[in-house]
Amino acid sequence: MALDYPTYADKAIFVDLLAEGADPTEPATPVELEAWIVDREIPFTTAVDLPGAGQRILKDFSPIESTFLVELGSMTIVEHARAPTTLYPALDAL
Repeated sequence: MALDYPTYADKAIFVDLLAEGADPTEPATPVELEAWIVDREIPFTTAVDLPGAGQRILKDFSPIESTFLVELGSMTIVEHARAPTTLYPALDAL
């Protein structure tokens, strides 16, 4: 979805959360996040769990790769999918 960001930047806010570090049982570090951003050329907001918080991203959002489409006015999740590309029609409708 990062490559299509310019197409949707005026319709949505994108945030990429990196949950797992080099060891999948450990949260990602800021250094791993920076490598993720550079490798995938991510042009939008990214985040990892705060140090000492554990793997809250996995616990609070999903244990697998997931994409959420959130209506910003109400902060309601209106669509949820594993593959980001399946949400393109919903983004197009915004």
